[in-house]
Amino acid sequence: MDETEFNKILQLISMISSGAEGYVRAAFADGAVSVIYYGESGPNQGVFCLAEGADCVIAYAVFRQCGQPDVLLEGMESKINPYLQANEEREICFNVYGRNTEIVQFVRGLGFSPDIEGYQLRYAGNHPVEAEPAALLQERGFTPEMLESFIALFDGAYEQLNRDNGWDTDQYRREPESFLATLAAYEAESRVRSFWIRDSLVGAYITEGEYIRDIVVAPEYQNRGYGGIILNHCINRMREQGDGNIFLRVAGSNAGAKRLYERNHFVETACFAEHTYRR
Repeated sequence: MDETEFNKILQLISMISSGAEGYVRAAFADGAVSVIYYGESGPNQGVFCLAEGADCVIAYAVFRQCGQPDVLLEGMESKINPYLQANEEREICFNVYGRNTEIVQFVRGLGFSPDIEGYQLRYAGNHPVEAEPAALLQERGFTPEMLESFIALFDGAYEQLNRDNGWDTDQYRREPESFLATLAAYEAESRVRSFWIRDSLVGAYITEGEYIRDIVVAPEYQNRGYGGIILNHCINRMREQGDGNIFLRVAGSNAGAKRLYERNHFVETACFAEHTYRR
């Protein structure tokens, strides 16, 4: 594979997230990526590859256009089936990007269960103007003594979404050291901002590359306009940092958040679905 093709494949993977691109890039460096299909033209335009790690094998199906899915499915099945055997101890994941319902149905037919599915949105507006209530908020970053407030904020903001999807509702409370390390890493890159009224944490956002990774508002401050204020601040800051495009992902079950983003000039560009194999 030449460097041009390598970069184009990574660009496709980056449409999922910067984390996905990083995982595949590292696997390429270890010689642990199998590219089963790559097409720049024709009815199927995109890539299907497997990236292997010590604890996880992740299949990525990223297609801007999938006009003949049957051509792809046989190759996908023959490549993924060996990993689904009982003696495989690693976690097996299968991520699908794009409006590829046939691929999603195929993946679930193999025994994969959906972890999350939803929509990718892109900001399509001009520079936003912050609303007047922003003056009430004090903007800060993150410091370790804020950890308890951040745990309460994130677990509280995501509680209903997690309940709706059958996920753990206290994941940040259960893993405070991991959450602290994550926040510290983002703070080192000026990618986390928090918003306070006196000593109360109202909301926060985290960005990663061109993506808004998290944007959360404490339940007691929701439906009071703070979500839009914090979102606009995030967009302004990302543009100041030179991010050309601005993307975010929202779970399909989180209809309220999707409406908020669409009111603030985000448009839907694709669907996504992440799966884990259940033995």
